[in-house]
Amino acid sequence: MPFSHKKNIRIRVIGYLDATHGAVHSHTASSITVRCLAKSLKQLSFWYPDAKEIYLVWDNWPVHKHPQIQKVLAQQPRVQVLWLPTYAPWLNPIEKLWRWTKQRVTHVHPWGDDFNEYKNHINSALNSLAPGSEELLRYVGLST
Repeated sequence: MPFSHKKNIRIRVIGYLDATHGAVHSHTASSITVRCLAKSLKQLSFWYPDAKEIYLVWDNWPVHKHPQIQKVLAQQPRVQVLWLPTYAPWLNPIEKLWRWTKQRVTHVHPWGDDFNEYKNHINSALNSLAPGSEELLRYVGLST
């Protein structure tokens, strides 16, 4: 079924950027709820089984401070949250990943009538970064 600009359709992405290898782990959904984020956070231990500590660089999105999210984080002692100041997206490498995605995948895309194809291209681009990318690390400012 073709979609159009008149439909209320959207895609939201939860993403994690490994600052050492440039690997990206992501999930897409129509909206990011507390439950969705909590489920995603529980996978961090599986993605990084050998990490002594896992640092999350987070902005002040209210969902990040939700009691259920804080409970999930408390159950994962290896995960440490580094809070960014309010309204400082230039300090967060994940914001630069979203910019990279917009520039390379979603800007002037040809899938205006096929939302599923649009989502597939976004997922494919993010999944291609799962093994890591030195180019992405340079782009987000974590490598020279």
